[in-house]
Amino acid sequence: MIWTYRVFHDQAGYCVRVVLYERDGTLIGYHKQPAVPTGRTAEELAQDIQWLKEAFELPILTMSELDAELAAHPPQPKQVQTKRKTIEEITAELELETPERRATYKSEAVPAD
Repeated sequence: MIWTYRVFHDQAGYCVRVVLYERDGTLIGYHKQPAVPTGRTAEELAQDIQWLKEAFELPILTMSELDAELAAHPPQPKQVQTKRKTIEEITAELELETPERRATYKSEAVPAD
């Protein structure tokens, strides 16, 4: 999933919102609330403001057109992997050392008199 800031126009005026897309460009959704620039540092805040400014280089959207696109092509649910592996299966798959294998190594490492 990727996101971008986009300028929106509605009855109240203009604002910037976050729009969410799949990596192939398929619309997933958007935030109903306008975006607010934030950052943990002044540099991060400046970067967020720059990204907000870049939204003005793209076509202006409306909530109604995005709602119509979402209704026409609703996002498909992701396939969830249901098979879970035990630690023993993972250990065997990765050929990791186990207590049993360590015992084998020790008995092989002892020279015979």
